[in-house]
Amino acid sequence: MSKQEKRENTTGEPENGQLPEEAVLEPSEPDANAVSDGEEAEERDETPEETIARLQSELADAQDQAASHLDKMQRTVAEYENAGKRRERQNEDRIKLATDSMMRQLLPVLDDLDLAFQNVPAGARGEDQAWLQGFEQIQQKLLDILANANVEPLARCGEFDPNQHEAISNEPNEDVPSGHIIQTLRTGYRIQDRILRPALVRVAQ
Repeated sequence: MSKQEKRENTTGEPENGQLPEEAVLEPSEPDANAVSDGEEAEERDETPEETIARLQSELADAQDQAASHLDKMQRTVAEYENAGKRRERQNEDRIKLATDSMMRQLLPVLDDLDLAFQNVPAGARGEDQAWLQGFEQIQQKLLDILANANVEPLARCGEFDPNQHEAISNEPNEDVPSGHIIQTLRTGYRIQDRILRPALVRVAQ
């Protein structure tokens, strides 16, 4: 065999019709990772029922969170409104206390004027009354101030009321029914629905 034939023989098919060992390919085995990925992909696939169930669960969670946030917001608004109402009531109470205090300071002045007018000599009213009229005007101005503040005097006669009157004596009296006022020694006053000062009275037994 010539050299050229030998070369052709080495590059062509083998003489016995079989491939050399290095040319035989082993059958490929499946990739374990590829199989695992495929199985995971199959596991990740959801059925329509599972998708609906998952979405319903997520919706329920979102609704619970929204309800919780709404409840917190409503509580905050309610607390803010209640705090505002408390401040209003506190301001009203302060105004009432200040008004009551100021009115009580004026009452002794009215008491003194009442006492002075009760003891004016009979002859003084027949003389020059300019000074007396001046004091009466002062008294009326004080009464106007009280009226503008919704302060009014309590009844000076009638049935005794422990909520409005303070009895300094209980005594028999033929002219006044039992339990009724004989005489008011100091005028009482109320401001709106509150007793500013009870009246001092004598009560018939």
